Amino acid sequence: MKRFMAVTTLVLCLTGGMGTYTEAAPQLSIKQKHTDFYDAFLMLLNPYAEKAIRTRYPDRSYSLWNADILSVKRVSGGFSNYDFVVKVKYDTFTGPHNPPEGPVVITFSVSTEVKILKVEG
Repeated sequence: MKRFMAVTTLVLCLTGGMGTYTEAAPQLSIKQKHTDFYDAFLMLLNPYAEKAIRTRYPDRSYSLWNADILSVKRVSGGFSNYDFVVKVKYDTFTGPHNPPEGPVVITFSVSTEVKILKVEG
């Protein structure tokens, strides 16, 4: 009887890990992606983005709910350790029911003040 219990335990231990499965990574919803910090950051950059987009494309609009922060890089050797280069993609459109015009990518320099380095799109 002891031998049967030992063999059964051994078989269960050895085959227990064979039932693994692979699961696809879940897609992040907009609500999960846009945390309070993320939204606050977009809101702080919004006046500069609006000015840049209105200057280059006067008829276009955009919404913050589908804006994407592409990268945030710390710039070393600047005035302080709190100098950053931030790249944000804004999906622009003309009119409420028209298809999107295309993305506009704005590169910001964020230090003691915010400057626009580049507008692409």
